[in-house]
Amino acid sequence: MELLVTLKKFEHLKKLSDYKVDGVILGANIFSNRYRFDLDELKKLALECIIYNLDMYVAIDVMIEEYDRSLLKEYLEFLHFLRPKGIYFADLGVYRTIREMGFATQMIYDPHTLITNSLDAEFLLHQGMDGVVAAREITLDETIAIAKNNPGAVDMQIFGYLRASSSKRHFLHNYFEYIGRDIDLSGKEDVRIIEDTRDYRMPIYEGRYGTDIYTDYILCTYKEHPQFEKYLKRGIIDSLFIEDEVLFRVLRDYKYLNEDNAYLLENNLKLAYGDLNFDKGYLYAKTNITK
Repeated sequence: MELLVTLKKFEHLKKLSDYKVDGVILGANIFSNRYRFDLDELKKLALECIIYNLDMYVAIDVMIEEYDRSLLKEYLEFLHFLRPKGIYFADLGVYRTIREMGFATQMIYDPHTLITNSLDAEFLLHQGMDGVVAAREITLDETIAIAKNNPGAVDMQIFGYLRASSSKRHFLHNYFEYIGRDIDLSGKEDVRIIEDTRDYRMPIYEGRYGTDIYTDYILCTYKEHPQFEKYLKRGIIDSLFIEDEVLFRVLRDYKYLNEDNAYLLENNLKLAYGDLNFDKGYLYAKTNITK
């Protein structure tokens, strides 16, 4: 299993090369709701990835509107020049446009919730896609079954907050406008919401393309690592909302993580950061039970 980390800070890149990281997932502030690099920064990052021997994957994680098709093509032509190893995409139109352009790069479909069974994954791979990302809302057994039946083509998020809901509406902006307050929380990672019927604090992120709400817990899969290591193509550590100290502690753990020490390292992580909620998400309980 290759280990990828989502990149949120330019200065993280050099440090990542010191750990057992194969590559990074990043994106520009166009056609992404969470990545905020501009195109000049993307050029520099592409060069830095070469210097530090890290594979670069670019995320296009929003749905493309008809009026943005020409801008999308311009952006893809720019990416063609940068030659990323792969593109993670949420909209099938991105895949079609890239193939029409003759852009040779790995195409990995990540619709977050849709890859829930082996047949769907197999169908998409037979259409020419190079990989898929398993849904975050399925069990460990279901994920492993998909990966076994489609060897070398299935990725999964293995650490980080999980996106619970996504909307094109700008909830925070609309709320403050409704109550007559001039407050702008767009692009800020330290915002949390608490629902009336729940006690926990859920990260909420508002970007250019809408609003995403995340789980209150951090998915932690150290103990499941031996199975993921055997069957997954890539495991993704998502750094969004994760403090730098915690992120690099986790990367240090993954540098040495194996079947013999997985339980110890996971328990030590939980003890070291007792204020954080580490959880298994849906790995051992189906969504109709946990939601």
